Amino acid sequence: MDSIKILLVDPHQLSREGLKRLLDSETHDVIGVARSIDDAADQVAKGLAPDLLICGLEEAAPGDQSTIVNQIRTSFPNLKIVILVNSVSSGLLLQAINAGVNACLLRDMSLEALSRSIELVMLGQQVFPTQAALMLVANRSTGPSYAGNGLSSEAALRTRGVSGREGEILRSLLSGHSNKMIARQLGISEATVKVHLKAVMRKINAQNRTQVAVWGLANGFGEEAVGSRVAAV
Repeated sequence: MDSIKILLVDPHQLSREGLKRLLDSETHDVIGVARSIDDAADQVAKGLAPDLLICGLEEAAPGDQSTIVNQIRTSFPNLKIVILVNSVSSGLLLQAINAGVNACLLRDMSLEALSRSIELVMLGQQVFPTQAALMLVANRSTGPSYAGNGLSSEAALRTRGVSGREGEILRSLLSGHSNKMIARQLGISEATVKVHLKAVMRKINAQNRTQVAVWGLANGFGEEAVGSRVAAV
């Protein structure tokens, strides 16, 4: 397999050099480093051709982080984007989803977890911290609704080929219900719930229940479901 060509962006030299040494391997090739988004954009304009941009975000006010996230996506519309943060809020996560960022990862994660996340991003997955996704679900009844693509929840289901029964299970999952609770509510077996849930995950390209929750919140289900948590796989 060809190595993944990476462009690193971080305002701190020590962070850039440390991450470069950690990532350079047979599967990851750091072909460029930059201290700012503008510097990275200039390198790409001059011919640098990375597959992936990894950008470390400094602590900033929510509005400033939102501006930076949008600037990253606008500057690199054709690249996979991973942002690294010291901490993540529900607002930042929603902004990242809305901007089309492929992953929002915590800086204190292990190298193995980072490498795995990069692999998932290159396979077309979105990767976000589980606790941040749970935070979104916990706050959905009091926070603003979010529909990342402008579609109603029913339209979002139809575009992915999700059946009515699968949609019911998705809403129950967003309410924090276990498979057993969903089965009892819908009058079906727990095994049938699992089959439907796997079908939903396949259709919306999710790998686990947390990613299902993020997709549901990003497609208008936040105002429909009630409850306070999503169980992680």
